[in-house]
Amino acid sequence: MTKPFSWSFTSLSAFETCPWRYYLTKVSKEVAEPPYDHRAHGNEVHKLFENHVKGDGHMPEAYKHLWPLADRIRREPGRKECEMKVALNASLQPVAFFAKDVWFRGIFDVALLKPKSVTVLDYKTGKRKPADDQLKLFAGAAFALWPFAEKVTTGYLWLKDKKLDKKEYDRSEKPIIWQEFAQRVGRIEHAMKTDNFPKRPSGLCREWCPVGQRKCEHCGS
Repeated sequence: MTKPFSWSFTSLSAFETCPWRYYLTKVSKEVAEPPYDHRAHGNEVHKLFENHVKGDGHMPEAYKHLWPLADRIRREPGRKECEMKVALNASLQPVAFFAKDVWFRGIFDVALLKPKSVTVLDYKTGKRKPADDQLKLFAGAAFALWPFAEKVTTGYLWLKDKKLDKKEYDRSEKPIIWQEFAQRVGRIEHAMKTDNFPKRPSGLCREWCPVGQRKCEHCGS
């Protein structure tokens, strides 16, 4: 039985970067993505923020510089959801994270819920690279999850730079957001049906691709 198709922003980005690498790492799973040291650091920071926002004021000495940011989120009015697993089916209805009909999955680092609005923040521990795609997607997901939200603000909180890049969306934009992503995700579904995952050489082939020259002539070039 064929496993139902589901996607996340990370997997969509991986496909759009290189369909062939996506196939080898996520479909056939012949190749494993290399471990990244920054992931362990990011997970630790996320956990510290989650604990602090929920009311645990302890912050290790090495992360004291992040305390004002975490404390500001904790003191914001409204209900807060931390490290919230989000899942929607193809009809954009909320479902369990591992439901049989799940279509989209994501995780909100923190969501601040007010009577008519929602704010979703994504903590970023790396180099600041403002981009709207994930912010737009998370706004679409928030509108699907919370019908009361007339406006959704999504933002990247860059912890190294202590900067916030944010965007505000109106509920009227929900159909436009999902139309865009449905078209993009449709390219993955088409690739699955036709078994066509072309190689897409880029600057990432040289140092960051785990595929290897045996499976791709562009790797390392």
